[in-house]
Amino acid sequence: MRSHALARRLTTQVKKTFWSSDDLLHELQATLAALADIECRYERDCERIEQWPNAEAERARLRAERESRHSREREPYVRKLDTLQQRMRAHLTSGL
Repeated sequence: MRSHALARRLTTQVKKTFWSSDDLLHELQATLAALADIECRYERDCERIEQWPNAEAERARLRAERESRHSREREPYVRKLDTLQQRMRAHLTSGL
């Protein structure tokens, strides 16, 4: 009974750590698409801020707020890209 439970736990761990190249590609595409959306929104917002007739001090405050939000939005996706890169390296070197 113990060996069956251990085998099941090991199988679950292997399934969690092994990704096929198709899974990696899908995750990479989804992450890059999310980052592209964030960048497009950021650029659009920056252009709008610059076109506003507000005083320069107000535009500077809005730019700083937008920059902060941009960094917060990007952070989890950049971390995910780092993780995916590590997994891709592991996947590529596992066949050597």
